[in-house]
Amino acid sequence: MEANIVDLRTLYEKPISYRIPQFQRAYAWKQETQWDPLWDDVEDLANRVLADSDATQDKPHFMGAIVLYPQSNNTGEVEKRLVVDGQQRLTTLQLLIKAGEAEFRVRNDNDRAGRFARLTANPENQLSGDEDNDTKIRQSNRNDQTAFQHVVRDFTGDTSLAVSDISDGYQFFRGKISRWLDGNPVDQSRRSDALESAITSGLKVAAIDLDDTQEPHVIFETLNERGEPLSQSDRVKNTIMYKADVVDDASKARDLWGVFEDTWWRNEAREGRLIRTHNDRFLNYWVVMKTRSDVSSDKIAKEFRRNLDTYTDLDISSVANEIKNSGLYYRQMEDESQPHGERVQIISTLLQRMKILEFGVITPLLLWFDSERVSDAKLTRATRALESFLVRRSLCGYQSQGLNRYFIDLLTDLDREGHNRADAVVIDRLKGGTSDAQVWPSDRLVHEALTTQGLRGNVRRRTMVLLAIEESLRSDKAETIGDTKNFTLEHIMPQQWETHWPLSGGMQEGIDQKERRDNAVKEIGNLTLVTQKLNSGLSNGPWEDKRKALHEHSSLFLNKTLLDAAPEKWVENTIRERSNMLADRVLRIWPHADSI
Repeated sequence: MEANIVDLRTLYEKPISYRIPQFQRAYAWKQETQWDPLWDDVEDLANRVLADSDATQDKPHFMGAIVLYPQSNNTGEVEKRLVVDGQQRLTTLQLLIKAGEAEFRVRNDNDRAGRFARLTANPENQLSGDEDNDTKIRQSNRNDQTAFQHVVRDFTGDTSLAVSDISDGYQFFRGKISRWLDGNPVDQSRRSDALESAITSGLKVAAIDLDDTQEPHVIFETLNERGEPLSQSDRVKNTIMYKADVVDDASKARDLWGVFEDTWWRNEAREGRLIRTHNDRFLNYWVVMKTRSDVSSDKIAKEFRRNLDTYTDLDISSVANEIKNSGLYYRQMEDESQPHGERVQIISTLLQRMKILEFGVITPLLLWFDSERVSDAKLTRATRALESFLVRRSLCGYQSQGLNRYFIDLLTDLDREGHNRADAVVIDRLKGGTSDAQVWPSDRLVHEALTTQGLRGNVRRRTMVLLAIEESLRSDKAETIGDTKNFTLEHIMPQQWETHWPLSGGMQEGIDQKERRDNAVKEIGNLTLVTQKLNSGLSNGPWEDKRKALHEHSSLFLNKTLLDAAPEKWVENTIRERSNMLADRVLRIWPHADSI
């Protein structure tokens, strides 16, 4: 590589097109952190030039480095350079120059304005019919491109500029330049000379030219390691843009990656202890599916590239298309505002429950089922087995540690056996586990856990189980439940039971009876669902009041069956009987392998 220290006149005056490649991020510089400090430096330079015309030579202001990669151009066409690093800097300097040109024109200083114009636009006879060659910088981001073209081609100072950081930056510099030039109207000619010298001669950059043997997207990532970190999805995108040779083709780049430019993909979501964008989460799952390895969140791009290197006849466009199709499927699974496709509809209940249980670990499997076009019947059976396996483990208190590797091995089995045996492969592997890290709990273990240890998990998990029971109690002739978010968990015998639920023999009978009651309160048989308003009304009241309120206000089958068999007193034996009944129903909702 070759490095040269150049001023802005040298950088921009020759016919050249600095082209922002598709792997670069959108313009993001702001007033407080970048524009204000830059203007302070320009103003300081201009003031020093007023005092000493050689100030820009004696002590210029160094703006940092830009890294450029050569591109071919036709005879008579402007030179072309890909901007590997420094696009924010180059764009901001163009806004500064354009702002200066506009203010000079307002003051009828047309010669000076013309000199500035030559630093932002190329001669018409060297465009070779390509409008993108018109400006010194060609933006790749569509929003940036619109705003930048509006700024650079609008000499009138029209206030109807597209709203963006680019147009805001341009207006910021116009305001600063205008106030500085008018700081002493009597001496405005000297101030204009000083400002022109400060901008075109006093600001310098180190222009580093790479040779054509280097990979620009890798250089870009390396240079940004110490700045604003690139996301893993940025790195995957960069690799695809480079290998598809579309770093300078906006249309092809949109075809390859445009689906992921929607703002939804940049929204963050919590996953355990990690908070990541949807883009990074999806690509993590996709790379796990493809590589059948446990890929950590900070190694996604590395594993993606390693996987690409294993193919000799690689069609990167096909890879990008596969990612796009899986991405669309993933968004249907994750984004509640998206209409569910038929295949997502099949597994919609599974998805809702897995989000509550925080079992994103099965997502690579779901992506595999879709990419391999597993039949609807086999998909239904396989995902029902997965749901039963995971829910039963949660009910019995088994930890999720080790499931990542377990499901990756299942992916390997599925690849080997093929989509025609997907359901059988899933069930065979899940029922074959024997250790605590892999076991599919038996009916006996689940029933025992529910009747002796209470319903485990946080409120959302326990509510999920009761909602599943409610749905199982309703026939196809019953009306729909409606918005389940309105329901809350209710302890029939309250956790604070002492006031209205005295022990039969009084508190003096000893700790054994009290301990038995405290345990009974936690059992599944003592739980039900009610609306928030009804929950507030029930509070810690006595059984007679609760029974009447449930009869008058609740239409849930869960409460209907409770009231149909309700005794005059709600005591420990009653709770145990209902726990047994509900546990039996749970076993039917989430059956073991032989019943799926």
